[in-house]
Amino acid sequence: MHWVDVYAEQLLGRGKKHFVESGTSISGEPHLGSAEDLIISDGIAKAIIAGGGECKTIWAMDDLDGLRKIPPQLPKEFEQYLGQPAYVLPCPDGCCDSFADHFTRPFLENLERIDVRPEPVSVAQMYRDGKYDEVVKIALDKAAEITAIIKEVSGSERDDNWLPFFAICENCGCILTTQAYAWDGQKVSYRCKGGTAGKNFIPGCGHEGQAGIRQGKLPWRVEWAARWSHLGVTFEPMGKDLMAAGGTYETGKAICEQIFNSPAPLAVPYEWIVTEGGKRLGKSVGRVLTIGEFVDIATPEIARYFFIRSNPTSHKDVDFGLGIMKLAEEYETAERAYFGLETGLPEKEIEDVGRNYEISQISGVPETFSQVSYSHLISTVQVSRDWDHILETLSRTDNLSQMTPEHERRLKIKVNAVKVWLATHAPEDMVFQLQIEPPATEISELQKYALDDLLDQMKIIDWTPDKIHNAIHENAVSHGIKAGDMFKLMYRIFLNHTKGPRLGYFLASLDQKFVTDRIKHFSEPHPEKHGVKVDL
Repeated sequence: MHWVDVYAEQLLGRGKKHFVESGTSISGEPHLGSAEDLIISDGIAKAIIAGGGECKTIWAMDDLDGLRKIPPQLPKEFEQYLGQPAYVLPCPDGCCDSFADHFTRPFLENLERIDVRPEPVSVAQMYRDGKYDEVVKIALDKAAEITAIIKEVSGSERDDNWLPFFAICENCGCILTTQAYAWDGQKVSYRCKGGTAGKNFIPGCGHEGQAGIRQGKLPWRVEWAARWSHLGVTFEPMGKDLMAAGGTYETGKAICEQIFNSPAPLAVPYEWIVTEGGKRLGKSVGRVLTIGEFVDIATPEIARYFFIRSNPTSHKDVDFGLGIMKLAEEYETAERAYFGLETGLPEKEIEDVGRNYEISQISGVPETFSQVSYSHLISTVQVSRDWDHILETLSRTDNLSQMTPEHERRLKIKVNAVKVWLATHAPEDMVFQLQIEPPATEISELQKYALDDLLDQMKIIDWTPDKIHNAIHENAVSHGIKAGDMFKLMYRIFLNHTKGPRLGYFLASLDQKFVTDRIKHFSEPHPEKHGVKVDL
């Protein structure tokens, strides 16, 4: 059974109505990893609905969190805003109403491209509208009990007069620098003493004042539990780090159950996404990898498949180079499995692999099968002038008889994705330019004779990738030439390069006469064809 169906079945066993929330701190451009819990949520929510249940999905934008550091994507001038809540910050480019709008709008728009549509909720607005009033008062009234829970679960100590509240300083506007020390049932007394954000200390302004409960926020572990209780959250995906023993989830669970008298949600842990070098994705790196960029080069369905294909706790690394080709091939295998056309998988895997494809669809599964591989399109788009020429080229190498208008729509998206990939992330040896005129290149006599024999074969074989590849390989072997050297020779005479795309697919995408004319240009009739014995 697919993992989304396992979770859905477990949740439906608890009841028919469900509520899932995901949260992201708005401190810059959300990276690809920020989309992970939303996509996991979406997969499970849809499985719950398909199983006869109901499920509401929200995305809590944690825009009341203070700005902790200046990532490379923000201008240096933003240092003046360190410690201030995100919702009050200006747009860094002056193009949007606010800092939060600047970064959340494109993130949500790109999620829609993969059919993930959570309801966005501003946490700052929830506080200002009084929706958290009740839980904030409970937390302040039971501060001593919360202190005891935190110590018991995590071992972390708090001062005897600690209060779970960060006020926004009325003097400097910072939220990370205040320390609450008294609660009179209506207002919190605080001092702006300064605070530590990660490894950085942000100095306070020294102001002392009072704040109402709508003029600040609960600390994260307490707020998480309060949110579960207030919204009635039944399940939530979360990074594996939050599930560590004595960590955030265990603390939040205890606070939710013991302080707010609400059941904690089912936790759905997931593995972080890492880059090819093994580094965890984050906003602090020089260039953020975004969900929009991923969709642009992978297509919506393949991008969604990346997150859906394996259990959330499985290892996930992202490589926008050759990794995109491998991911596309895996998706295409799943597509064939769904339609009962994949013979290279064990029988026990077929159902789940096909289900991966089904869940990855954005606008439903096509009624019929029609597939052009991503790797094949890498060659095709580089030798074709326009869309009509692409179809003409593909008609020589692929069976397009089953292609419906829906298939054509998808193919256009895939073609555009390949073009963007070639322009932005493709390894250098995958980007080529077909040499319209024969390039100047030196080849040996033996190679010339081999090309002459190959010419005879290429004139009569079926013009398919496999037949072309096999003919070149067999020709090399018969002439005592290493297959790799023969393939390099073919790349040289067509691309003026020693590497290139899959040779069989590449040549099959070209007109057969063009290929044979080029081979003829470099070939030389073997003397033995004319009864002359030679010793090479």
